[in-house]
Amino acid sequence: MKRIILGLLFDGNDFYLSRNFRLQRLGDMSWLRTNFQIFDLASQVDEIAVFHVARTEVSPDFSRSLAELAEGLFVPISVGGGIRSLEDADSLFRAGADRLMFSNCLVANPRLVNQIADKYGRQAVIGVINFFHSQNDEILVRRGSAGKIVTEKLDDLPLTQMTAAVGELVLQSVDRDGSGQGFPVTSLSRFMELDSWPWIVAGGFGSFEHVSQVLMDTRVQAVLTSNLLAFVGDGLMRARRSALDLGVTLAKWELFSEDTTDAP
Repeated sequence: MKRIILGLLFDGNDFYLSRNFRLQRLGDMSWLRTNFQIFDLASQVDEIAVFHVARTEVSPDFSRSLAELAEGLFVPISVGGGIRSLEDADSLFRAGADRLMFSNCLVANPRLVNQIADKYGRQAVIGVINFFHSQNDEILVRRGSAGKIVTEKLDDLPLTQMTAAVGELVLQSVDRDGSGQGFPVTSLSRFMELDSWPWIVAGGFGSFEHVSQVLMDTRVQAVLTSNLLAFVGDGLMRARRSALDLGVTLAKWELFSEDTTDAP
């Protein structure tokens, strides 16, 4: 069963848009409810991914904000960013997280990733690889925290060791992030060393056609989009209908039954 995942960039107070990992503030939860009907939008997807973009350590305030957000959502929630300890992970799970996402820690703190996988199971841990193309078409991986960004060649990383404790992988295109130009599917061939893990792809989704076309790829288990401006209104609903029409195996809800599929 494939999935459509909505990403929310959140610092505990405000939500953001991102383009090439540069953030633009949208507004707080009240503003997002009013202007984007966020909980209606979230009802059109299979999961929510909340990225703690402040990148500070998980605080009680962020956990409380996550719990408030989770009260209005009825799909699984993954959370990433600022997780520095097993206690941070425990706090997020108590606040409503179903899974946790790790990027920098895959290399910088694999012990923590293993601890969380041992306690909660590999299915509760998602690895995130933020990649982009160099001028000579090498794949580079971007990671870091606290303003210290590290760039490494994909071929130089111990990929299977990095991802041994995770149950699923997000492959995030930094080049296409927020561009609305579509995910670079041809890049997936560079990650075949990791084809034993289910792949979630992210970056570049700007239309319902982008979503449905990528879900047709047999290597992809899910798409993740944080492009709220592109999918406000019925964009995510149309993406789901389009994918179902193409034969993609998605959860089929009452909203998408025969008597509603032709609704405008």
